[in-house]
Amino acid sequence: MLRDEPEKFDRRGAILRACPCCHGSEPDGMTQEERIRLRAVAAVGELMGDELDGIAATLDDLKGLKFCIVPPRSAEG
Repeated sequence: MLRDEPEKFDRRGAILRACPCCHGSEPDGMTQEERIRLRAVAAVGELMGDELDGIAATLDDLKGLKFCIVPPRSAEG
């Protein structure tokens, strides 16, 4: 994929963040928990940049966690 048109891929160092065909979309057929996990993985990658060992270690730590959506608290308390 990187030989055809590498400039069209959204990259940060060695990390491919998105391809031109799927940028901004999530795969079909995912459960809500899978979507939350995918977003968490993306956030870890964004925070750690090119630190591939750190990304791998953090994702390994997250494997046992259950992800859920927590609604934001209101300003009133």
